[in-house]
Amino acid sequence: MGDSKCCCCCKKRRYSQDSSSPESDDNETAKERPVWQKILIWSLAVLFIILFLVFLLIWVVVPIIFWTSISFQRFMIFYPIDSPKDPQFDDPEKYGIDNVYNTYITVRDYYDNNTLTQIGAWLILPENLQNSPSNDVSQIIRESQYDLLVFLHGVYANRAKPIAQYKVFRKKFLVLAIDHRGYGDSGSNVQMLEHGMINDHLQIYDWILAKNFTKNIYYWGHSLGGALSCHIVRALKERNNAVPTGLILESTFTTLVEAIENNAVGKIYSWLAYFNATILNPLDENGFHFYSTTHILHVDCPIMILHAEDDGMIPSALGEKLANISSVERDSATQGSVTTHIFSSDYGYGHNYITSDTNIPQYIEDFKEVCESFTQQGPRSRD
Repeated sequence: MGDSKCCCCCKKRRYSQDSSSPESDDNETAKERPVWQKILIWSLAVLFIILFLVFLLIWVVVPIIFWTSISFQRFMIFYPIDSPKDPQFDDPEKYGIDNVYNTYITVRDYYDNNTLTQIGAWLILPENLQNSPSNDVSQIIRESQYDLLVFLHGVYANRAKPIAQYKVFRKKFLVLAIDHRGYGDSGSNVQMLEHGMINDHLQIYDWILAKNFTKNIYYWGHSLGGALSCHIVRALKERNNAVPTGLILESTFTTLVEAIENNAVGKIYSWLAYFNATILNPLDENGFHFYSTTHILHVDCPIMILHAEDDGMIPSALGEKLANISSVERDSATQGSVTTHIFSSDYGYGHNYITSDTNIPQYIEDFKEVCESFTQQGPRSRD
């Protein structure tokens, strides 16, 4: 009897365990997710991590590096990357332009007067002077019957890039195209800052005068080159009362800060609470100013400003603002008039192709007449 009860109990116990096993398996199966759901979850997790890291890199790491590294600031502002790459400056015909002379101008460094730097330049003959009797740059400049245009390019360029512009300029001028220090082959490992570049160009102006050049001198600056030109013309007057005949500013800006704030790249960071602290303030502290709105008030020659409405690098609003300031706050009678041409976005000129407009040669000719008339009137004192 005792054994029978024991057996029954065992049987019941075994039965109970056996009957619960299928139910447990069903629950585990129900809880297990399909493979596609697992893949989706893992993919979303990885994507989130990647996006988070990208966010940290772009909006945290880059501003911190910019804030702490003047070298990085210098690179981002001047972007001194050769375009075209591996330029052959002694072979201009390779780039589709002839009657060009490659030359170098030796200047003393602004930061160390004992250091000499060679600034690379192209002297481009006028269209109607295709065969110069001399290969001597000094002689060509000295004997030129054409006005001289000093051209200053913008960032991500060297003197072999603006070929299309040169072909327009040479219709009216003998052209001297300059590579600022740090661009092209103008020095190696040189310190690139605004005052250093201005100092170079003051010496380049002296170099031109030393050739006994007797015709008119104009400055044409594109983009960053426009900001430099503005500062150069002011510095020439303040140093020794030298005033060029005219100043042309193409696709340029008011101040570096406003250019960054209105640039597509700058807008990526402008919403950050620490934008001023990490981006704008360090530039000002380290000498990256380009205060064209101030410099232009000290320009005592006629000015022509060109800008395209569809400029994706520097909004035309900045060019118009600079034109308005120079028109309203300068005395046109004693400092020269301001001519402004804003090109419709319908033309698609963008940042680099304003000179492809068929009216540009006539605009240049008209502007030269304005400048020559102003010069002939002689200097007049300001009240």
